[in-house]
Amino acid sequence: MNETMPQTRIRSEVTDWGAPRSAPVAILTRGWATGLIRGGLAFAVMVALGQVVAFAVNLGQARDVSAGKLGLVYFGWFHHATVTTHLTPSIDGVHGGAAASGGAGLTADVGLAAMLGTFLAIALLYKGGRLVADRAGGGGVARVLHGMKVAPAYAIPAFAVTGLVGIDMPIPPNGLVAGSLQVRPWDPSWLVLPLLIAVVAGAAGGLRSARHELLSRDPLGRRAAGAMAGGLRMFVLGLVLSFAGLLVLAAVRPGATRTYFSTITGPPAGQKAMNIAHHVLLLPNQAMWVLVPAMGGCDGLHGGGVSASFLCYSRFPTTVVVNPEGLASGAPVVRADFGPAPSGYRLFLLVPALSVVLGGRYAARRRARLKWEAAGMGAASGVVFALLVVVGSWFASVSAGLSSQTAGIPNASILIGPGVLVAGLLALAWGVLGGGLGGWLGGRKFPPRAKLPEPSGLRMRRTVGAGRPGGPDPRG
Repeated sequence: MNETMPQTRIRSEVTDWGAPRSAPVAILTRGWATGLIRGGLAFAVMVALGQVVAFAVNLGQARDVSAGKLGLVYFGWFHHATVTTHLTPSIDGVHGGAAASGGAGLTADVGLAAMLGTFLAIALLYKGGRLVADRAGGGGVARVLHGMKVAPAYAIPAFAVTGLVGIDMPIPPNGLVAGSLQVRPWDPSWLVLPLLIAVVAGAAGGLRSARHELLSRDPLGRRAAGAMAGGLRMFVLGLVLSFAGLLVLAAVRPGATRTYFSTITGPPAGQKAMNIAHHVLLLPNQAMWVLVPAMGGCDGLHGGGVSASFLCYSRFPTTVVVNPEGLASGAPVVRADFGPAPSGYRLFLLVPALSVVLGGRYAARRRARLKWEAAGMGAASGVVFALLVVVGSWFASVSAGLSSQTAGIPNASILIGPGVLVAGLLALAWGVLGGGLGGWLGGRKFPPRAKLPEPSGLRMRRTVGAGRPGGPDPRG
C-alpha cells in the first residue's frame, strides 16, 4: 500500500500535454516579474518608434506640433486605436484651412494600424512571452498562461496615457486637410486593442516554449503545430509575394511608377521625410490591399448605406482625381473612372496560389509523418491562413465614425479597405484546397500508414541472432 500510493500521485500529476502539471498557485505567482519587465520594455520600444516617426514629421514644416504627443498618437495607430480627427480643407495647401472655409468640415473617429509597427509589437511581445514561459516552466497550458503575463505592462500604460495626458494638437501641414488630432480621455480602444495584441502574441510565445511537449508526446499537438506553422507561412508568403508583384509592376510600368513616387516625395519639399516615413510604415497594409484582390476579392468602402468597390479584377481604377475642397462643399473628395482590370493583372493569381501550396508543403515536411497526415495538415493550414487574413484585412483597413454639420455629408460609420468577410471566405477556399495540394506534394514519400510495433520476443531473437554466422540480418 505504501509503495503504490506515491506512484499513483506521480501518475496523477503527469498531465497537461505529457509534462508535469503546474500547481495553480505556481501558475498565478510565477513569471510576473519577467512579464512586467518584458511588457514594459515592449511598450517603451513602441513609444520610441512613435517618437521617431514624429521626429520625421517635424523635419518638415510642422515645427509647431508637439513631437512627444504626436509620438503617442502614432503608438495608438500602431494598434488600430481610435484618434478623433477634426478635418477642414486646406485651401491651396495653406495650413489653417478651417478659417478659410468658415469652420466647415468633418469630424472622424479614425482607427488605423500602421502594420509595420504592429508586426514589430507582435514580435517583441512574442519573444517576451516565450522568455517568461521558459523561466516560469510548467506544462503546455501553464506556459501559455505565463506568456500572457506581458500584456498588463504593455496595455495599461497606453490606456493611462489617454486619461493623464491631454492630446489635442493641429494636424501637421500636408496640402490636403487641416484641423486637429485629439485622443479622448480614457478611450477603451487604447486599452482593449493593445491588450488583445499582447495577450495573443504572449500566448503564442508561451506555446512556442512548450513545443517539445507538443511535438514529442502528443500527435494531436504535433499536427496542430504543423497547421499553425503552415498557415503562418502562407500568410507571410502572401504579403511578401504581393509586395514583390508591386515591384514587378513598377518595373513594367515605369511611367506610372514615376508618377506615384513624385506624388509621395513631391512638393512641398518639407513634407518629404513625413511622407516617406508614413509610406514605409504602411507597406504591409499596401501588401494586404493587394493580396485580397489577388485572391478574387475587392478593396472598397463599406458603411453609411454605401458599398462600393474600387480595386478588384472586375473593377479597376483607370483615372483618379482628388478634390480636398469637397470637404467644405459636400462634393466628392475623390473621383475615379473604373473598368475591368487588364488581362496582365491576372498574373496576380500566382500570389495566393504559390503562397498556399508552398505553405501546405512546408507544414507537411516539417511535422507530418504519413501521407494522409501530410494532406490533412496542409488543408488545416488553410484554416489558419483564413483566420490570419481576416485579422490582417481588418487591421489593414481604415475605420471611421463620421459626423458633420455640412449639408450633404451624413453621419456614418465606414470601413475602407479589403472586404473582411469575403476575404476570409476566399482565403479559406484557397488555403484548404491549395494547402491540401501542397501537403500532398510534401508528403509523397511518406508511408501510407504507421508501422505496427514489432513483438518484443521477435525483436530480441533478431538481435541475438545477428551476432552468429548465418544468423538473421538485423536490417530485416
